Amino acid sequence: MAKPRNLAPLRSLSAAAGQCKSQAQAYGQCMLANYQNIERDACATEFAAFQRCVQTTMKRRA
Repeated sequence: MAKPRNLAPLRSLSAAAGQCKSQAQAYGQCMLANYQNIERDACATEFAAFQRCVQTTMKRRA
């Protein structure tokens, strides 16, 4: 029988991402605007802002 997985880290990540709505929205809008001709790092600035927010939020919860 498989060992049950601990989902606490995933729940923490989900909660942290939920606290970064404006950054997630900006990243999503960038991806949507560029999806037909996306290039590497096209939305790097928006992703970096979202990533910083999530990481900062995760540190506060720890």
